[in-house]
Amino acid sequence: MVGFLVMQSKAFDVEEDLEALLARMRQRLYLETLPVLTSYWLKTVFASGYGRRQWKELTNLLKRALGEQLLDGPSRQAIGDLQTWIQQSFLLARQPRQPKLSRSERICATLSSDLLKPYISRLLNEWLPAEVARLFVNEDASSLPIDGGIPALVIGRALEDLLVREGLSPRALEMLLQPEPFSPRSVYTAEAEILQDVILSLLGRVWAPPRSVMPATLLCVAPDSLLPENYGEAVDDALFAPQPEGEEVHVPISPAQALKIPKDEPARIGSVVVTMDGRWWEAVLLQGGNLPSVVYRPKGRLRLDYAADHVRLRVPWPQPPLS
Repeated sequence: MVGFLVMQSKAFDVEEDLEALLARMRQRLYLETLPVLTSYWLKTVFASGYGRRQWKELTNLLKRALGEQLLDGPSRQAIGDLQTWIQQSFLLARQPRQPKLSRSERICATLSSDLLKPYISRLLNEWLPAEVARLFVNEDASSLPIDGGIPALVIGRALEDLLVREGLSPRALEMLLQPEPFSPRSVYTAEAEILQDVILSLLGRVWAPPRSVMPATLLCVAPDSLLPENYGEAVDDALFAPQPEGEEVHVPISPAQALKIPKDEPARIGSVVVTMDGRWWEAVLLQGGNLPSVVYRPKGRLRLDYAADHVRLRVPWPQPPLS
């Protein structure tokens, strides 16, 4: 069975579609993936049946959005590029250029819940790198920019090709949008963002489900840390704890384990955890009481470096002693 993977049609509401795009821009974790967001959003609204009147209305709304002070530089650039593309492809061209719509050769049964985690891990860590390499060696390689590493749009195209070839049903694609199967232990958050953009476009949707900060996973521990040997298991039970002075992650430990850590400052708890939103958090204090915990505060966002001959992940290293 051959058919478009875009499953949903709706009445035109250009302002609502643009608001969905702006909302997703404001929630973006990795700004370098913004071109993927705008590209697949554009595919989605095109597939919904936009005509010349809708493109004109969208252009005017984009111009108004560029006048807002709340937009950051990368978002303004992405909107400006989108406005230029619409102007050249739909409003000035005699024969409007049409975004490529992906087709599926077959529709498979939905994924079972126990297969979701291994499927996502293989998709992003095994199949995706192989598909990106295939794109760079095929006849279209000359059209793929490679300066500074692998562009986000190439990753988006590779994921789209993989999902279309898989022929996943709409229900399976919906399951891949849920936050539960994702873990920072096996997923790079920037690629998870791109995956969401591609899936939403294949489903014909412009609104994204809410993101999840948790779960957390242990990234590294200082050599002289007095944290228990099985501390990584404790991090699996970490809690996201917003405070008036800022966001925190609390890792519960047993009272017996807390007693083994000296009370005098600085406490040797040097360690770093990473959460599903891509942020790395540094241990800052040991919280006592009946339910002791190690408290972490955010310090930055992890990034993969594609500029070298091999992929590198730059990570912080806790320097002992750390209070």
